[in-house]
Amino acid sequence: MPVNILSESFADISNSKLVLCALAGITAYGIKVATGGRKSIWEREWTGKLIMVVAPPEPTTFALLHTLLHLPSPPQILYLPPLPSPLPSSLLTILHTLKIGTTNPAAQLHCEPLPPTVTGVRDFVRKWSSPHKGTTGEEGRRVDAIVLGGAWECSTTPYDENERDSLLKEGDRKDEDGVEGKTWTVHQHHLHLITSLLPSLLKAPGERDIRIISLVSPAYPAAIPRLEKQLADLSTDSPSSSTGKEPGPLERAGANGLTTFFMNAHFRLILDALATSSYAQKVAPDPSKPVPQEMKKVEVTSNIKALSVVMPWARDEVVRPILGVWGWGWLWLLIYPFVLLFTPGPGMAVQSVLYALSAPVLYDEDQKTLVKEGTEEEKKVENKGKKPETEPSRAGVRQGDVVRDCAVIELPAVLYNREIARGTYDRVEAEVEAGVRAFEEAEKKAAEAPPKRDTKIRFAETSSSVESAAKTT
Repeated sequence: MPVNILSESFADISNSKLVLCALAGITAYGIKVATGGRKSIWEREWTGKLIMVVAPPEPTTFALLHTLLHLPSPPQILYLPPLPSPLPSSLLTILHTLKIGTTNPAAQLHCEPLPPTVTGVRDFVRKWSSPHKGTTGEEGRRVDAIVLGGAWECSTTPYDENERDSLLKEGDRKDEDGVEGKTWTVHQHHLHLITSLLPSLLKAPGERDIRIISLVSPAYPAAIPRLEKQLADLSTDSPSSSTGKEPGPLERAGANGLTTFFMNAHFRLILDALATSSYAQKVAPDPSKPVPQEMKKVEVTSNIKALSVVMPWARDEVVRPILGVWGWGWLWLLIYPFVLLFTPGPGMAVQSVLYALSAPVLYDEDQKTLVKEGTEEEKKVENKGKKPETEPSRAGVRQGDVVRDCAVIELPAVLYNREIARGTYDRVEAEVEAGVRAFEEAEKKAAEAPPKRDTKIRFAETSSSVESAAKTT
């Protein structure tokens, strides 16, 4: 019956129109495949390993959790949404659906609230650093990767306007003891969390590969002209001219991306410096020489890798906020077919994150081999005028790399300025230290204050009321 209906409906259509429709469908499919991006080809043994995901509840975050749970060797996942307790029931329902959708018993998904406050980070790190006896080794609880999101979106996804305004905006709050505490920005929240977890991360064996992955907005090039103009004004000692126009969501997301780049660039230097001081080489004494040999300083790359991942133009996190369309209005329904065609879905948007999590680490010897092979390949294809590409099976990541579309990319030269990176990191670090210090002082004053007196007037009980109470008992 359906075949007859279709044949009757297409009977009046000419063959030329059918051919045009087929060509249009093939073209749309080709555009969709081209704009979807690459898929990660790497797989890593994640059994028994733990991945922390610190990101707001949004479609890309849920797609990442779903993909990690369905890996051949799935890890243990600890999802830390930046929301206070109790978590929304809708979020718990989604996480429960993701968890029961897996058939592998090794796939585990746990969720803990991590509000962006001093109290939230302090309480979480305190619980994390004090496990029950006999449940962990000497190095404490194991962490193999930390994914930091929340700074790459053009705007927070408005699942609930009241929830967004009350939970994710900057301002002062009070904890249960009445002590005021400032809500962290995204970068302050991430820095406070990572620096608090750093002592336990440094206890891990040197052979363990730990990766801290920060997600960056694809709109970061939009903020580079403003940065270059500021640097030019500083070099010429001329006052910076501001138009007074407030930057839009695209430029704000780009500025957040530049901050992430600069903070990661300086944080990797800190990690390598800590590794160099911890794993310094010691020269064995030579009995044939009375004078001890001088120890040569060798730089060591830390086993904790700070990586950045440039996210694609996601529909709900980037495109929709730029257009300023919320909900399913007529405007969004009108442009949704084009958005669906030219933007990747949540499942493809997380492929670069999977690449950064699973790609092998390239060390100095591997890099020298790749450079040598690349030089020989360039000589072979010199007449063809094409630049040789690294084989996917030989690709990998190094300390401080930036990943985009499942490949390591190079950033503009202005983003490799170490002075700006150090200044950005020091500024955010000073803000975090000031916030923690102010909170501790307020908490100390609250503890030293005398307890509140009960000012309510209580009348003495009469004998009749006492006798009636005794009879009832």
